[in-house]
Amino acid sequence: MEVIAQIYPDRIVVSHGSQQQTFSPQAPFTTRRLLVGNFAPAEQCLKAGLRQLGCFGLFKRPTLVIQPMVMCEGGLSEVEERCLMELGLSAGARHVRIQVG
Repeated sequence: MEVIAQIYPDRIVVSHGSQQQTFSPQAPFTTRRLLVGNFAPAEQCLKAGLRQLGCFGLFKRPTLVIQPMVMCEGGLSEVEERCLMELGLSAGARHVRIQVG
């Protein structure tokens, strides 16, 4: 199962097939300088999105494509890529791919 997570400032749009839902964290995760500056609220938001789409089961863990939608002009630094990878893995994805569009 492949799931796409588009990350915007303080909101994550999670989609799989024709299903798409938007999730906002209880506390902001975007800072002035970083799209994901506060890890825990972003992780909780992404976990909620994956759970809501029914992406988890006994033997079911999704492949996650993370697309940062803003604050990525000129590409991402290694630190930003690592943060997004860790975000996806800690939210429960089996495999994470970063896609900068």
